[in-house]
Amino acid sequence: MKSFVQNCSLGLVGLVLLVESGWCQSADTAEVYATWRDRIVQIQLIDRQADSKAGIGSGFVAGQPGWVVTNYHVIAELVNEPGRYRARYLADDEQEGELELLAVDAVHDLAVLKSNLHTPVLGLATESPPKGKRLWSLGYPFDIGLTIVEGTFNGQLEKSLYEKLHFTGSINPGMSGGPTLNERGEVIGVNVSSAGNQVSFLVPVRHVATLLEGIAEDAVTEPDFNAQVAAQLLANQQQLADRMLLNPIPRTQLNGYSVPASLGPFINCWGNSQEEEENDLALVYYRCQSGDDIYLSGSLNTGIVQYQHELISTENLGAMRFYRQLEKRGYYPRLRLNGDERSVTNYECQTGFVEQGTLPMQVTYCVRRYRKLRGIYDVFLSATSLVDNRDALQSTLVLAGFDWDNLERFARDFLGAFSWQR
Repeated sequence: MKSFVQNCSLGLVGLVLLVESGWCQSADTAEVYATWRDRIVQIQLIDRQADSKAGIGSGFVAGQPGWVVTNYHVIAELVNEPGRYRARYLADDEQEGELELLAVDAVHDLAVLKSNLHTPVLGLATESPPKGKRLWSLGYPFDIGLTIVEGTFNGQLEKSLYEKLHFTGSINPGMSGGPTLNERGEVIGVNVSSAGNQVSFLVPVRHVATLLEGIAEDAVTEPDFNAQVAAQLLANQQQLADRMLLNPIPRTQLNGYSVPASLGPFINCWGNSQEEEENDLALVYYRCQSGDDIYLSGSLNTGIVQYQHELISTENLGAMRFYRQLEKRGYYPRLRLNGDERSVTNYECQTGFVEQGTLPMQVTYCVRRYRKLRGIYDVFLSATSLVDNRDALQSTLVLAGFDWDNLERFARDFLGAFSWQR
């Protein structure tokens, strides 16, 4: 390993900085690994009956000695099924111990646990590096031991409902919850996910700081984590609704139909068209969705906004033949959200007709509630219109993780964005 004298030009100020931080500006990957490895742990989710690992992730010591930060999705089953699972840590020196859940932030995919570790804490960065700055991600990928990945910082994602940083480096399964460090050993973000090909994402460290600051030192009652998650989701959905519905919904044209378009830069929209010559049909699709969502369990994600429009047209088919083609295509609402019977109720649906200006629509409105998260609902809305014998439009809206008032607000504004003019 190179000495600090080789790596840094030391004046008096530089010497003081090194004494305080134990680091310098020109660290290499080996030095980062050797200096900070004792602050990183593997987190193991243990099935109590099998007394064996049911899931793994990574974490790091921050805030106070013994406090371990990780992703919410790593330890979510401690909230969902606390009687079935427990958590423990395994350090790089083979020290291990039990973990107790202290705090969660489901919206930003963070959690803090308490351990008996006595290692020093990692510092939290107070500012983001410039794009292109070298960073290091640490964690336990694929249960093969502590690993370090060098990469670069590429700023904050623009098209995202939930704040994330773009890290150009290979974050692999098992590294979730580990830290990504700058050259001073400060946490820039928390490893959270990857799109492959060295496109990886981090939770910004400021959300870690907020979560750590909110932990009550003198708490004497057993925390209700489901109530905390519900409160976080309710606050988040209100911000999203206000953000997306502040102004009238933009529109785009599909033949004579005016339909809802993108609700903002955080909603990705795309379209395509095709011809079915054998059926004498022309198809046009326009789809929009939020780029990411909120993990609650292996069977349930929330915080989702999706909608699509499907225009089916014909030039030569008569009315009866056109209707038969629509029936053959399975022209009915399709529910696309996940969720099992332990987490959500069945959908309750109503169907009726709505006159939106000159455009008559048959609307199906389906709602389900979350069993453990009070006040949280999902909705599926399908609007079908057939203004003549040549064009049929079906639009769907899917919302996950909203309160009752905002579901109705979305539905009203969404339907209000439709119109017809040939």
